[in-house]
Amino acid sequence: MNRTVLGGARTARRVALCVSLALCMALAGCQKELYGNLSERDCNEIVAALLEAGIHAEKSTSDGGKTWSAMVDDGQIVHAMQVLTERGLPARKFDDLGDLFKQDGLVSTPTEERVRFIYGLSQELSDTLSKIDGVVVARVHIVLPQNDPLATTIKPSSASVFIKYQPGANLATLTPQIKNLVVGSVEGLQYDRVSVTLVQADPLDLAVGRPAPAPRGIGALIAGAAIVVLAFVLLAFSRSPGAAGTLGARLARVRKDSGEAP
Repeated sequence: MNRTVLGGARTARRVALCVSLALCMALAGCQKELYGNLSERDCNEIVAALLEAGIHAEKSTSDGGKTWSAMVDDGQIVHAMQVLTERGLPARKFDDLGDLFKQDGLVSTPTEERVRFIYGLSQELSDTLSKIDGVVVARVHIVLPQNDPLATTIKPSSASVFIKYQPGANLATLTPQIKNLVVGSVEGLQYDRVSVTLVQADPLDLAVGRPAPAPRGIGALIAGAAIVVLAFVLLAFSRSPGAAGTLGARLARVRKDSGEAP
């Protein structure tokens, strides 16, 4: 009898272990990586935006905090992507003049230096404008004509600014400040030679995710079933000391009838 009870106890432990493993696998399958290789700041911005939209999101790291990943339920990936697109997240990385003009041992031609400078200046201005609250996308295009010193007429410099902003953000009142920022950053540029184009992004119904979360997928169903099974197994063995022995005896008879070795 003792052998039967001990064998049943071992069987019970195996059942509990299998159910626990299934539960862990199911829970792991509930979430998918939406974006990876992020800085903690970028990841926090993404998670905060998704939580505000009613989407369950978490951040995780596998390298001790060097890079981060934004995780969402597998049934909410599409809605999460829509929310982040509307918010302009993750934020685009811009080049700066310091990186563009690093000494690499190669001698650049004056033309290459000029193109690199104009590009870097546009990148830095775009980066600065993207920091304005409500801005989804910011681009600055600068034209610096290469005037002939012997020419009688001088072609003026010009700049074009494109900004896509979130619905509800009143950026029209900031147009003079935006133009002043660009004028002050580009040598020889006149105020009336700067054009600003403001485009409102398509509104997104963020309320879609708030009343009821999107389905968590098949992983959640498996997890729920595993929890119920594990609870019944533990409850049965805790209330009946002989339950483990009974289960072990039944399994032993099944193995004996099928011709398996004990």
